[in-house]
Amino acid sequence: MKNLFLVLFAFVMVSGATMVSAQSPSGQLGVGASIGWYDIGGHVVYAIDPAFHVGTQFGLLISDANTQITFAPYGKYLFKGSKELKPFLIGQLFLTSNTVSGSSTTGLTFGGGAEYFITDHFGVFAQIAVLKVPFSPSTQYVTFGIATPAIGVEWFF
Repeated sequence: MKNLFLVLFAFVMVSGATMVSAQSPSGQLGVGASIGWYDIGGHVVYAIDPAFHVGTQFGLLISDANTQITFAPYGKYLFKGSKELKPFLIGQLFLTSNTVSGSSTTGLTFGGGAEYFITDHFGVFAQIAVLKVPFSPSTQYVTFGIATPAIGVEWFF
């Protein structure tokens, strides 16, 4: 699955060089897929305007008979940047459930990244969470640093 996603990512980057210039979408609903350090997931996003997007990420991690499901509503602020490349800041409320231990974790993550809009309907992004603040400090600690890097694509209708 990871190899398929990386091949798709490479194809989009190469084909983007021949497409027209684009800008961040506005007033459009979209879907996306991402692969990160800890999980593979998808998301639904709405571009309120070119600078502000809101959405919800869904993630799944399966390893050693352990299944972890993540639900993470988020807000993303895109800076002006160039017409196609937009740096952004992102904030997420994460809710994670672990099926083996029966435990769940909630908290906030904050990070940033950049998105390259190949067309006004299709973007490729890379992001990294740098601050993770769990709501239950007895089980986890506040993390500062490279917490969860991810790459992905978004398609707006």
